[in-house]
Amino acid sequence: SSTNQKPMYAQPGEPGIERVVRLDLKLIADVGLVGFPNVGKSTLISTVSNARPEVANYEFTTLTPKLGQINIGEFDSYIMADIPGIIGGASEGKGLGLKFLRHIERTKTLLFMIDLASYHELEYQYETLKKELQNFSPLLAERNYAIALTRADAMTPEEAVEKTEQFLKLLNVEAVKKSRFAFSEEYPVYEQESFEKAFYDNTKPAFIAPISSAINLNIKPLTYALYHMVVTERA
Repeated sequence: SSTNQKPMYAQPGEPGIERVVRLDLKLIADVGLVGFPNVGKSTLISTVSNARPEVANYEFTTLTPKLGQINIGEFDSYIMADIPGIIGGASEGKGLGLKFLRHIERTKTLLFMIDLASYHELEYQYETLKKELQNFSPLLAERNYAIALTRADAMTPEEAVEKTEQFLKLLNVEAVKKSRFAFSEEYPVYEQESFEKAFYDNTKPAFIAPISSAINLNIKPLTYALYHMVVTERA
């Protein structure tokens, strides 16, 4: 009967109903960095923003997500999120990626960072990142994205050009004759003609460019290109 039921709220001297509320805090950022461990994510965000993550020459230096504000001119800015590196099997709990992938679920733009100098082939890095995002969240895998080919300074310019050209061919895209974001003309760069939804092909990256935070190669153009993606998505 109703007389045997516990009240919703505890009465003086009586045990109440115990309820547990779990809060899951997710970071909010405009751009989320996605890549294997030690591909230069922390170096990039420390170069272009006010974030100061640990930077070291070993894997998983980033153990917690980091946010950085990137200023464009005097009045515009956007937020970039750096999360721990993703490895194969991250969506099943391997490494640290799964624990923190939820922090970029709310980002509208992703920057894949693929290491030109890694012992992992570029195709393997790219396909693994795409697979792990898809396995973790199909919606996250559908986000607009761009690709930065990192550590171009770790090889000769000729080698970086050759590897970039091979990667563009792998994704069946062609380098533009002139970049509208002022990416270096010494390296091949791919850009979609427009980031507007009516013209944008979301099955392909918005742009692909080799970069190096160490020698400041294509860093400023990268921030501008990402900014155009962000403002287009906001609109």
